Amino acid sequence: METIYIEHSNSMQATVESAPCVLALGFFDGVHVGHRGILEAAKEAARQKGCKFSVMTFYPHPRDVIFPDREPMTYLTPLPVKEERFRELGVDQLFIVKFTPDFARLSPEDFIQHYIISLQCKHVVAGFDYHYGHKGKGNMETLTEAGRGKFDVTTIRKIEQHEEKISSTAIRELLSAGKVETVPGLLGCFYEVRGEVKQNSLFYKNHQFIKVDTSENYRFPKLGVYRVEVEMDGRVYSGICHQMSVADRKPSLLVQLQNCFAETQGKQITIKWKKYLYGKLSESSGMNDYMQRDELVI
Repeated sequence: METIYIEHSNSMQATVESAPCVLALGFFDGVHVGHRGILEAAKEAARQKGCKFSVMTFYPHPRDVIFPDREPMTYLTPLPVKEERFRELGVDQLFIVKFTPDFARLSPEDFIQHYIISLQCKHVVAGFDYHYGHKGKGNMETLTEAGRGKFDVTTIRKIEQHEEKISSTAIRELLSAGKVETVPGLLGCFYEVRGEVKQNSLFYKNHQFIKVDTSENYRFPKLGVYRVEVEMDGRVYSGICHQMSVADRKPSLLVQLQNCFAETQGKQITIKWKKYLYGKLSESSGMNDYMQRDELVI
C-alpha cells in the first residue's frame, strides 16, 4: 500500500502523479463494520473499473481543529493502526489529508476540484451521512450532482445493529460505559490497544504483573478492572487489566498475565478488552493490595 500525505498548501504537487482510482471517503476511526461496508463497495468498484482502490482519511480529527478549546480527541484506531487496517483490507493507495484551519475553510466546490478530480478519481464511495467543505455544506446529494459526467458516486446506506446505526460514536459510548463485551458486534472484533511493557515484572502465584505504557492517543474503556487477552511475541495469554489511575488522559495499566514466564521488559503487546469485572481500587492501593485480593487471580 502506498501512503501519500497531503497538506492543503501543497496538495497539487503531492497528487500530480495520481493514477485513476476509486476513492472511499471518511474519517474511518475504528474501521468498524459500517466502515467496512464502504470499503468493500469501493474495492469492488475498483476491480470492475480496473482502477486503484484508494482511501482518503484525515488527521487530526476535525473536532480538534474546529473546537480547539475542547479536550483533545482520542482514537479507537490511532493513525498507525488505521494504516495497518487499510493495508490488511487490500487498499492500494491511502491519502492522509492534514486537517487544518485552511482545509476546514474550503468550499465544497474547491474540495471536489482539489481532492477528487485532481486525484483522477473515477468513482467516489462514502456513507449516507458524509459531509465535506466549509461547515459541512457539501453532502452526498451535492456530491452526486457535482460528479455528473465527471465521476460516479455510490452512497452507502445506514448499516444498523438492533435498529441503531453502527458508528464510531456508538463504540465510544460502549467503551465509556465499560460494555466492552458488546463492542465486537459493531467493531467486528474485540477492542484493542497496543503498548510497551515499561517496568520489570513481579510474580505472584504463577501470575506475572506488568506495567504497560501506551504511547498512542487511544480511547480507553471506563476506569475499572477488565478480563483481557494479551498477545506478545506471537503468543496469547489470558489476563486481567487494572486501570489504576489517569495521567495525561491515559490510565496507568497494570496487567496480570496467567502462566506467563517469558521476559517481558520492553516487549510490544496488544491488549484485547473482553469483559468488565468491577470498578478500580482506591488510588492509594499499592502493588501488594492488587496481588493480595483473591478475586484478582484468574
